[in-house]
Amino acid sequence: MKADVMGYGQPLIFLLLLLSFGDLFAPGAVSVADDGYLSVSEHTLVRMIVSEDVEKLVESVSPAFNGGIMVLHKGRPVYTKTAGLADLRSHTVIELDSPFQLASVSKIFTATAVLQLQEQGLVHLDSAICTYLPEWPYKDQCVRNLLTHRSGLSRYMAVAGWYWPDKQVPLGNQDVFNQFVQHEPLTFFTPDSGFNYCNTNYVVLAEMVERVSGKSFPCYMQDHIFDPLEMHNAFIYSKSDSTLVPEVKGYKPGRRRYNEAWKDYIDGVWGDKNVYASLSDIQKFEAALWDGSILSDRTLADMWTPGSPERQFNYGLGWRIRLHADRYIPYHFGWWRGFRTCYIHDPESGIGLIMLSNMDDSRRLPGYWETYDSLKNIWPVLQDS
Repeated sequence: MKADVMGYGQPLIFLLLLLSFGDLFAPGAVSVADDGYLSVSEHTLVRMIVSEDVEKLVESVSPAFNGGIMVLHKGRPVYTKTAGLADLRSHTVIELDSPFQLASVSKIFTATAVLQLQEQGLVHLDSAICTYLPEWPYKDQCVRNLLTHRSGLSRYMAVAGWYWPDKQVPLGNQDVFNQFVQHEPLTFFTPDSGFNYCNTNYVVLAEMVERVSGKSFPCYMQDHIFDPLEMHNAFIYSKSDSTLVPEVKGYKPGRRRYNEAWKDYIDGVWGDKNVYASLSDIQKFEAALWDGSILSDRTLADMWTPGSPERQFNYGLGWRIRLHADRYIPYHFGWWRGFRTCYIHDPESGIGLIMLSNMDDSRRLPGYWETYDSLKNIWPVLQDS
């Protein structure tokens, strides 16, 4: 491959850059092609060009950031930064392998599980949910309606507020499912006639994964996503499993200090949230999107197709979809119990942006899209010749 840097000077300048930054290159990254030209890996070239600018950008957008930031090129890290504390009492430092509550970014992983079952022929997205969960009372809702938030379902938090008798007892996924079966809360609209972002959709999808696979949702995720991708720090949080105590605590600002975020009986529900993963874990997942080891290209194309054509900020299958400069960019943000998370995957430029913070404080948080736009402005345009 010949890497041509558009707008970054002539070949002689490029050669000098290569020689000057030799320590940035892994063995074999620089080689002499058959025609005598020096060639470098595309990733190495990107890292060489943008790393200093990215560092300046990250430092400028939020010098008080508490958490972890990773910028990637086609699944490989270009820049990584961790800062601050995972636990204010123990003074545990945030590291590359520190697992954060991903909040709604967890939906990406739940959707991945559903689509893996689809690729195995065990689930069909346009089949009714009651095909896999026979007691489900809403017979006209299909799997795709839940994935795209076009089911019209009510919020399970509100339903539990009405029907869960003892708020001191943790609510589980089976409890949520049973409440909808027993009480059949009214839906907001006929399936596929509107869009309403609703966490209930992904709780029900997690239940479907359990029924179809014959494994608990945490076991399925471990066996089919986390372990195969070597996401060694990733897990599904369960209030009933005392062996999995998150070391990264979520905080909210108080009058004089940051306080650990309040938790209650709904914190053990998964599918919509409760994937814990580190920067290094998500990097491995991002790399798998590029090398096709987690889902096929055809499935990914379906995953990133807008499900609600009337919306600018759209939703595909487990990913939000933003119309940006006449093209669609998959992403998801998360917000839960002091955690704020961001995952942007740009299939065209190769930019990946991950931000994980355990302090829900706007003064400590960079603007996600502003940061992406700044990255896009300094990103080199590469051409193969």
